[in-house]
Amino acid sequence: MIKSFAHIRWGIGAAGLGLLLSLAACAAAPSQAAGASTQTAPAAADTPAPAPAETAAAPVQPSPAQPTAEPSQPSPTPPPAPTPTADTRPDPARWSEWPVIPTLSATARQIYEYGQAQGMHAQRFSSVGDCQSEPNVFMGIYATDRYWLGDQYQYLQETIDYFGEGFEHQSAAVRDGLSAPTALSPMWADKTLCQSDESPVACELRLYQPAFVFINLGTNWKAGASAARYEQYLRQIVDQVIRAGALPILSTKADNVEGDHSLNRATAQVAHDYDVPLWNFWLAAQSLENGGLDPERDNIYLSSPDGWDRRNFTALQSLDAVRRALFNLPQPAP
Repeated sequence: MIKSFAHIRWGIGAAGLGLLLSLAACAAAPSQAAGASTQTAPAAADTPAPAPAETAAAPVQPSPAQPTAEPSQPSPTPPPAPTPTADTRPDPARWSEWPVIPTLSATARQIYEYGQAQGMHAQRFSSVGDCQSEPNVFMGIYATDRYWLGDQYQYLQETIDYFGEGFEHQSAAVRDGLSAPTALSPMWADKTLCQSDESPVACELRLYQPAFVFINLGTNWKAGASAARYEQYLRQIVDQVIRAGALPILSTKADNVEGDHSLNRATAQVAHDYDVPLWNFWLAAQSLENGGLDPERDNIYLSSPDGWDRRNFTALQSLDAVRRALFNLPQPAP
């Protein structure tokens, strides 16, 4: 908020001082002729004595005008101190407590609306990730008749119908072993689909023009590698997605390959800073045995079928929640 400050200057004019002039009348002495008698003529008794010469009075000058003080001005009332809008969003440092299903911010809505003006397809979503984001394991089941919602979740069918065959779309930004830095590298792009200078992310955005993009990264990260570097790469990906006009939906991961969950913390920080949705899959997996991970596969891959089913279902719930918020549709009862 910009503050305005008023300044008042007081001006006092100085009047010039007048000069007093005095005028004096001077009587001239009589001159004597040479050789004249020095006897003084007697004064005639009948002749009155001459009146003494009067001194001319000095003209009265007006007193110099005294400066008149300007009327007192009221002191300006300072504007009230701005009250910052309270940030009620979750704290990234407490990412593990964030809800599984995201809510939609005003910023996220603006990104979506910008994308629609750029020609992005409202009924398309895509993904950026490794083999765990291939459609055969990530929501592709909703393009088949092999899923079951139950009475409580029948509302999700509307979102399944809305995106339709998009659930089986193969993203150019999904590839086995893909990581945050390689998602930005043209060397990892499909040469049969992408231009020579395109990264997998840029290629997918150009080809498919989705309105929504799930960003599912972090598993292919070496233990002990810098989480700050991961965050830098993730920000670049989010930047590209937003510039293209797609709304990113970031996700936490169930595994802890880095050893301290710092990648999930970094993901939450990016979601917070960009004010975009975060699907907290890590929290959804915590109620499953071994946190939804397969111990026989180094606790990196999800357990079958529980881990995969929970991931698909909560991803669908997240996509549904974003769609409903964007289109002002009623949210399901908790």
